[in-house]
Amino acid sequence: MRSRIVIAVACLVALLAATFAFRASAGDGANQAGARTPKPSTSAVPDTLIPTPEGCGTASEILVPSCGAWLGMWPRTRADGTKTPELKDNLASLERRADRKFDIVSRYYGWGERLPDATDRGWRDDGRILLIDLRARNFITNEQVKWADIASGKHDAYLRGVAADMKAFGAKVFFSFNQEPEAELEKGIGVAGSADDYADAYRHIHTLFEQAGATNVIWVWWVMGYLGHVGWYPALYPGDRYVDWVSYDPYDFNRCRDAAKESPAQTILPFLNWLVVSATAKGKPVMLSEFGSHGDDRGEWYQGVGELIKKTPRIKAIIPFNSQPATGNCDFRVTAAPGKWAGFATIARDPFFNQALPKG
Repeated sequence: MRSRIVIAVACLVALLAATFAFRASAGDGANQAGARTPKPSTSAVPDTLIPTPEGCGTASEILVPSCGAWLGMWPRTRADGTKTPELKDNLASLERRADRKFDIVSRYYGWGERLPDATDRGWRDDGRILLIDLRARNFITNEQVKWADIASGKHDAYLRGVAADMKAFGAKVFFSFNQEPEAELEKGIGVAGSADDYADAYRHIHTLFEQAGATNVIWVWWVMGYLGHVGWYPALYPGDRYVDWVSYDPYDFNRCRDAAKESPAQTILPFLNWLVVSATAKGKPVMLSEFGSHGDDRGEWYQGVGELIKKTPRIKAIIPFNSQPATGNCDFRVTAAPGKWAGFATIARDPFFNQALPKG
């Protein structure tokens, strides 16, 4: 009994510390001007381990590796740091520099696009796993689609086509609907809708995919992981039946947001601890679908991320955001400077992040 009380108190203390940690999305340009940023929790709350197959070199039905963690890439730059839209060539360049194949490749699609495309199929055929996000906004016209309209069936014709294409993709694929929905909520519910509307839309899309027989799709609930938004997360969460993995995007903004530099633990652990103590998505594997640190001198930070993940068994996949956001002056490219790449390369070379990919 006494040990359970001690653990409960420790969890509560960690949650309270984590709840006051602030972050903002790398993609939305939001700045928490004037907000205080107390020190976040730097130790992990005790967590339930994710069940995985016994022995290394295998993966579960939802692609949880039996050992270590997957390492992915958002290939927005070439190996020399040049930002280009040629994702296929960019990835090839990055893999040559890293001297390895990345396990997961990220793709961001806008509303109305057909997906997956030929590049995705080529990566699939080469044995990579795709992480595909479909945003409820047309990237060409910038027109926002209302989440409530998606939930009501107004866009079913388009979504049934997407579901059929995802089924035809054949291989297992990570799929996310409207990653970082907090970006829309920060602008007001008149933009896309409420947190409840988002969850309704997510569940509706999931149902359409089920009806289409797209059983190869693995569902990722992908949010910022900013503890200033914990009031939204219970409503944003679609429910355990609709989620296979939880994902969030921890960033050390430091100078690009006029903030102090953070350690990997300060950056990554607060939201993970909140998941544990709030029992949100209990027992589900966690992915860092984006992560990064601003600046050219952050090689040690990336090396520290690898060391931290090895001590955090619930995190089973990590993907650096190898890009510069369109707005603001933040630079999260792992290719930005030799020292930064050297820190990332310690992750890429580590056997912990070099697990055998599933076949088929």
